[in-house]
Amino acid sequence: MHKTWMCAAVGAAALFLTAAPTPTRGQFSRRTPIVEAVQKTRGGIVTVKAEKSSTWDQPREVLGTGVVVDERGYLVTNGHVVAGATQVNVLLAEGTTLPAEVLKEDPDHDLAVLRVHAGRKLSALPLGPGGDLMVGETVIAVGHPFGYQNTVSTGIVSALNRSIAMPSGHTLTGLIQTDTSINPGNSGGPLLNINGEVIGVVVALREGAQGIAFAINADTIKQTLAQHLSAARMAGLTHGLACAEKVVLPEGSDRQRLIVTGVGPATPAAVAGLKPGDEVRRVGPQAVANRFDLERAFWTARPGEKVSLTVVRQGKELALTLTPVSSREAEPILASQDQPASAPSSHEREASAP
Repeated sequence: MHKTWMCAAVGAAALFLTAAPTPTRGQFSRRTPIVEAVQKTRGGIVTVKAEKSSTWDQPREVLGTGVVVDERGYLVTNGHVVAGATQVNVLLAEGTTLPAEVLKEDPDHDLAVLRVHAGRKLSALPLGPGGDLMVGETVIAVGHPFGYQNTVSTGIVSALNRSIAMPSGHTLTGLIQTDTSINPGNSGGPLLNINGEVIGVVVALREGAQGIAFAINADTIKQTLAQHLSAARMAGLTHGLACAEKVVLPEGSDRQRLIVTGVGPATPAAVAGLKPGDEVRRVGPQAVANRFDLERAFWTARPGEKVSLTVVRQGKELALTLTPVSSREAEPILASQDQPASAPSSHEREASAP
């Protein structure tokens, strides 16, 4: 008995001497990837306030959320947020309220493009790739449900390529399904990945259900923006480039690549020496990663003005010069660049706009 007790005592002493110290308060960081993603994107998320008439001839205010997509004051939100509005105002993250102009409503995708004049550069959020989303990956929604500004909720990607019928009668396709908490007022707000990239815009929730909500895929958003905010519409010029986005590994901020898929004969792109397969890295001072980036890089250019391009061809970086021309000279080329949205792979009915 005495020997047994001694062995136990020695063992306990040894354990005491070698055990790790008890963690102290503040030893572990609370700054998770979710916290970092929320903090770095807050400046690009706005409140959209739309005044609409009611059956009692009194204006009513509809609240939604918006995302800054270009530092010059261009925003995207849901079309149903501003549809039929007599006045639209935008509350910026820092508290300034500005009148907003509705530049374009796209009912087929339930998207609207707004413009505000802030007198300074705004914080624009990066549009991430929508083609490499993974079912089960963590996502973050930020919006203003029931007027509670900048409310954050988290969840996962529940499914991809969903299709839903909206109250407007339009059917939305290629949607992201998520179990992130979505409520009225979240409409038009971003669905973010863990890196703080906008992978979608919240559009609808399933009536009578919990944890079933939908967001418009970022690829659809970029396609819509490239079409409605094209160089032709914004600057009256064409470049002659047809491009597609390519997603590459490894994971990182530069995994989106813009690849030339077509060059119209005798167009500015052809004269500049661009070829299918080229990767467009930069147009003037602006880095490009998708079709919307390409179009907005030409907004400040003028027909006949030389624009520098940086491209990669077969692993080698080249410096080229492209001279855009008036869009009236090449309307068939512009039409060939508009690509239809992807077809649905499944159907969900009875959706309502949050």
